[in-house]
Amino acid sequence: MSRCHLLITLCAASVLLGVRGVGWGAPPDASNAPWPFTVLEAPPVPQVQNASWVRNPIDAFVLAKLDAKNIQPAPEVPPRVWLRRLYFDLVGLPPTPADVNRFLNSSSSDRERHEIDRLLHDSRYGERWGRHWLDLVRYADTGGGGLDFPLPHMWRYRDYVIRAFNQDRPYDRFIREQIAGDAYEAYGDEGRIGAGFLRLGVFLEGTREEMRRELLNDLVSTTGSVFLGLTMGCARCHDHKFDPIPTRDYYRLEAFFAAVTVRPEPIPFTQYERPAELERRATVWGEGQKRRQTERDEVIGRFRERLVPALTESLNGPQDLKDIAVPLGNDDLAVEMERGLLFTKPEVEQYRRLNRQTNGSDNLPDLYKPIAYTATELVGASNEPEPNYPVPPTTFVLEGGDPKQKSEAVEPGYLAVATGSSPPVDLDGVQFSRRKFLAEWLSSPDNPLTARVMVNRIWHYHFGEGLVATPSDFGINGAGTVHQDLIDWLAVQFIESGWSVKEMHRLILQSNVYRQSLSNPRSEEYSKLDPGNALLWQRRPIRLESETIRDSILAVSGHLNPAAGGPGFFPELDDALLLRASTWWDPSPSEERNRRSVYMLQKRAVVHPMLSVFDGTNLNESCSVRGITTVTPQVFALLNGKFVHENAQALADRATKENATTSGGDGTGANTDPAAQVVRAYELALQRPPTRLELLKSVEFLRQRTLAELCLVLLNLNEFVYLE
Repeated sequence: MSRCHLLITLCAASVLLGVRGVGWGAPPDASNAPWPFTVLEAPPVPQVQNASWVRNPIDAFVLAKLDAKNIQPAPEVPPRVWLRRLYFDLVGLPPTPADVNRFLNSSSSDRERHEIDRLLHDSRYGERWGRHWLDLVRYADTGGGGLDFPLPHMWRYRDYVIRAFNQDRPYDRFIREQIAGDAYEAYGDEGRIGAGFLRLGVFLEGTREEMRRELLNDLVSTTGSVFLGLTMGCARCHDHKFDPIPTRDYYRLEAFFAAVTVRPEPIPFTQYERPAELERRATVWGEGQKRRQTERDEVIGRFRERLVPALTESLNGPQDLKDIAVPLGNDDLAVEMERGLLFTKPEVEQYRRLNRQTNGSDNLPDLYKPIAYTATELVGASNEPEPNYPVPPTTFVLEGGDPKQKSEAVEPGYLAVATGSSPPVDLDGVQFSRRKFLAEWLSSPDNPLTARVMVNRIWHYHFGEGLVATPSDFGINGAGTVHQDLIDWLAVQFIESGWSVKEMHRLILQSNVYRQSLSNPRSEEYSKLDPGNALLWQRRPIRLESETIRDSILAVSGHLNPAAGGPGFFPELDDALLLRASTWWDPSPSEERNRRSVYMLQKRAVVHPMLSVFDGTNLNESCSVRGITTVTPQVFALLNGKFVHENAQALADRATKENATTSGGDGTGANTDPAAQVVRAYELALQRPPTRLELLKSVEFLRQRTLAELCLVLLNLNEFVYLE
């Protein structure tokens, strides 16, 4: 049963069982709507008992709620711990020993603000925060489904996202580019590339009508969850069970997408994509492709030369020729390889590998062409490769979500609960995409949801949990929050800052709430008053994401390649894994494979084992919260994995070549003293020197074992993968 049919069946069953939402009557009155549908206004900053703890209004909002429960916030962390948090939060990598020493030795009263600004202007910032957004939009370089075919140009959308965060592109424009970037002439090619957002859904096989229906369902659901923080898919078959969203509103949103199509189009490389560098890499890529094709032609040619005389010798007469000619068909070599009698097992495996290079490969010849996925409206054109609509097709409410059960026809319109009324959008005389209307509404300061949802996402990525713990569900069935006033204040600041994400960072990172320790001296007492720490009286522990763990291992070993942008690199994977996924690729050279994980090929059917075991995102679904598990395979990945062992050795070599900055060195001179090597290894891996006991134990360890083994231990410490 397809996902479409399964959902229809479940929704129809809920209707038969009497499950209804808010009803089909008059639209809700926005003035009586529950939060977060209320009009967005900045609440007054509260007065608090301990005003000296307040660095900015964020602290006042949090402290006011703590005061009401007679709870004291946790102590402030040391500067080194704050700095480490800052680096992982903003660039996803640890500070170097030199970074730590520069910060700790600075006498500037503004050293923290300067450090924040420095990292916000670091190009690695976009790679870190772009990854968060790619989680939400379920970015991948393949289409998913049973075929999981390559999308060779989707990397341009990934680079567009990284670029947008680095440039602090206003979030309202960022929304408009992704929903209808093709309709904004002023946005140029950047807007067209941004509209590739509309192509990121999973491809499911079916009839043309079924695939079109899946596309529209996906666009409405993803738009609702990513930008509005609402589970719109729940209203597809019947009125939403919990939130004030009637089915009619679901299909009114769908009507904005009625005529859209997304496909690859020629779009020149922008200046930010460094065309000269892409051309150089394309040349190297093309040479590799030619070598593979030459090898295949030569080997297949030799196999065919052996096949003909071998078959001739094996025939005993016309009857034998007749018998063997039938099963051989058009490709006698393929059939003989399957029989496995004439060729050895290694030769059969070589033949299959060469065939997969050609037929099941993700190494596509046009990977570097100036093409990108973008959207357009299939209305009024005459030379399109697929049927056009002389006018946008009519959108109907589908009873139970069943395409065969068409009910009332609807025009494009917005959520009534968020606007207070529900008239359709006036499209008379419109000469551009109707999606532009939707983009304008989503990005409007008057939309009560958009800013609230985004500031909560920013908070979530800094603290490990949002003020609303379900960032893509602000509805009644979501986690809710006791911090509505803080979210509203932040949302107003966000809009007034020009929708600047970086300004939100500056506010949050300079607060005392952000500086709190993981441990509160009265945590046992406070846990009884507030078991879930909803009032934020201490910091929650944060485990680094899978990509950040991998990138940090490369960074501390000295192997991290900072090259940015362009097609993703092909990781080195076990061939059995590729066989199970019916795909193949030639691993990129080791230098390429040492780039940041955001530039790794994202194939839905083949997730890198190390990323998977540390709870990497499911590429088939929008991911607003990464899971956190502690399982045995994680031990195997960090303690036994080839990647970690190679980098542990590299870290040991680096610790041997560099002196310790804590002893007055600058990290450049070689040393042979075991104690100095231990100190440098700790500085590189953990951004601190060892304690006296750690130093004694580590030197003792080196009497029996190698420095590489000690470095392997450091990479396996909780301190390496968790933020203090």
